Amino acid sequence: MKKTLSLAAVMTVISAPAFAANMENPLYMPHSREVYSKTTGGVMYKITDATLHQRLRDHDGEVEFPVWRASEEIGVGVTDRWMVHGVIGYTYDGDIDRQGFHLGRLGTTYRVIQTSDDIVWDLYGDLHMGGIQKMKGAYQGTATAGTFDYRNYSNGRWGVHVGSKVGKTWSRLTASVFAEVLKTWGNDNNEINVSELMLAPSMPVTAVGVPSKISAELKSTWEINAGANLFYQIDDRWSGGFGFRYNHHADNGVKSISTEIPTAMGRTVAAAFVDKLANMKDEFNEYISTITIARQMTDCLQLAWYLDYTFDDGHEKSSNSTNFKAETGLRLNLRF
Repeated sequence: MKKTLSLAAVMTVISAPAFAANMENPLYMPHSREVYSKTTGGVMYKITDATLHQRLRDHDGEVEFPVWRASEEIGVGVTDRWMVHGVIGYTYDGDIDRQGFHLGRLGTTYRVIQTSDDIVWDLYGDLHMGGIQKMKGAYQGTATAGTFDYRNYSNGRWGVHVGSKVGKTWSRLTASVFAEVLKTWGNDNNEINVSELMLAPSMPVTAVGVPSKISAELKSTWEINAGANLFYQIDDRWSGGFGFRYNHHADNGVKSISTEIPTAMGRTVAAAFVDKLANMKDEFNEYISTITIARQMTDCLQLAWYLDYTFDDGHEKSSNSTNFKAETGLRLNLRF
């Protein structure tokens, strides 16, 4: 009996580090000089909603599938309680000819508290890299009944995320919550095609000297993200998790036209355009539920399947809110 109890105790000690090192655990942190990689590939199915934006485009209730999604996250442990990390994400939606980087962050996390009973508190800060790629789109219709169609997924702005995560592990169960804010800075890192913007049925804005492509000085924004995660280690190979996340995306707004307009009439039209788009009424909110199941293939290799369902709502000119949105895919996790 004593040998059996001793063996059980040894196995518990051996298994505990493996559970803590699970890269799907929301509190995972690499050890000093340890590198990890998370490569994700998925496909999304969308049905558009009936916002004013979609009705003006005659695109309400339309299916967009397949929407291909990919991301890569890499991190390295500086110490056992401090890491640096970065992530990029790319989306391709052939149905609406929209493609580009939807995600870009580069930052660091520090574990402020790690108690003997497995309570942790992390603080982190990330550079929001939306400014790497120009925001591209086209404004069509008229100044009073027009739509702005995004041609990529970048907002064209740089910014900073600041956030905090708190969690606790009870044997095989881990729970955590997080909250963060994003501040972006306004700039004119964008390209807007207005060649199809009409002043009258037979008079495009280009007829009065407005260039076919312009850049606009956009306002800075504040955005909020928050969520919670549950993770369960079934055994030394299998684990699963459930997560919920709330993302608030602010209305965009135009401050001025940066492109030089040579004619007085063109400048008058541009001023009216700016006044109309001081608030683009494109705010939207996402409520994302996630399920994951992971299999530890080796000590350093893990394969995970995920399923996301998103309920969202948006203002009348939002092009991102949907009637239905779900994504599934695989994630390959490596540790070096």
